[in-house]
Amino acid sequence: MKQSKESLQKKLADLEKPYVAFLCEQFAGWRGFADATQRLIEGKEVSPKECPESYLHEFRMLKEVLAMDATGSFDWNNPVLRESFAHMAASPFYRLWGKTIAQTALRLAKEAGIETLVEIGAGRGHMTGIMLDHMKADGCSLPLVVTDAAPAVLEPLKKLAADHPQNPMRTLQWDITQPPPQALLDAVRRPCLIYERASIMYSNIPAIENLASVADIVVFGDMFNYTGDLYAYDSISEKIGGKPLFYSQIRPLMEKHFSGHFFFDLRAQEALGYPSTTILIGWR
Repeated sequence: MKQSKESLQKKLADLEKPYVAFLCEQFAGWRGFADATQRLIEGKEVSPKECPESYLHEFRMLKEVLAMDATGSFDWNNPVLRESFAHMAASPFYRLWGKTIAQTALRLAKEAGIETLVEIGAGRGHMTGIMLDHMKADGCSLPLVVTDAAPAVLEPLKKLAADHPQNPMRTLQWDITQPPPQALLDAVRRPCLIYERASIMYSNIPAIENLASVADIVVFGDMFNYTGDLYAYDSISEKIGGKPLFYSQIRPLMEKHFSGHFFFDLRAQEALGYPSTTILIGWR
């Protein structure tokens, strides 16, 4: 795709503006959240009332993670964790995040003549459902390949495919810490666009090399650490597998495999001094 960063930013400006405005409101209290989680990790008692409201469910979850870690008995079925994850998946931020990833991916796909869409880390299928809904609304019938590292995760997604017969969708197993399997390579027609939401942070940074071996365009939705600064909430998140994604380590990989890249929501990071950005776009 022979486009400059400035040209692509102009074409996505109507999506970027409301997204950045929302982030500036949603993450405005991030320093208060960082302070509250720092006191948690120091073993101090912190009331939920001391945490900014937009971070309340995440605060409750991280507090419970610390409590379980202290006893050496971690349980993914813990009701606080399950409720918190369910709330986050249905929260206004996650809904807008998914919608923006889907709209951005589809607009770039149309611009570049993409032949195949690939989703990474399907999980419970929230992002898959969002993408299928937007494909239907846009009249897009591109082949969609939905992947996850766990085969059991992919089985329930067949119902989504049945509910969207106009979209040729298939599921394939892919642990992105490994090179793409032959079945996936056989399923992909190039040029290909890969998108994801909150999956690389539960994998590793080198996985980007494996994704880049398949993709001509990427729309990564993850918490990318832009500044290099870490806070207590990062340390607690690591206890449940969330790894910091430092841009200083990601940048060489993006420059190696793509002709250009940029953070879609960098204006929000700059406005708030927030350590992270949430959408990274790259193209060959």
